[in-house]
Amino acid sequence: MDCRTAEGLVNRYIEHELPVNELEEFLEHVQNCPSCYEELETYFIVHEVTQQLDDNSSESVLDFKDLLEQDISSSRHYVRKKKIGWFLIGVSVCLLIVALAAILVYVLMETAHIL
Repeated sequence: MDCRTAEGLVNRYIEHELPVNELEEFLEHVQNCPSCYEELETYFIVHEVTQQLDDNSSESVLDFKDLLEQDISSSRHYVRKKKIGWFLIGVSVCLLIVALAAILVYVLMETAHIL
């Protein structure tokens, strides 16, 4: 992912609207690009301050950089969970195919034995 693409995804990241594949690429890019990370940090802080003002909450968070790191960490965790889920679905489908093939072979062998 290039910087221009990453910059275009900042707001969608903040709103948690990125699909898993784009989210993974975005996180990888901002981890390795200080300029894009700074841009994300700026927009994230503005978004959080605005949210807190709108919520008029007495429990406001002042460490926005830590809040961003927590958000990035939970986004990475979300990506890992999704990838593990996809892997498990793939393994399940493969096992189902193998089981169905074994049943088909067994039925064909039994049918051939009867004839």
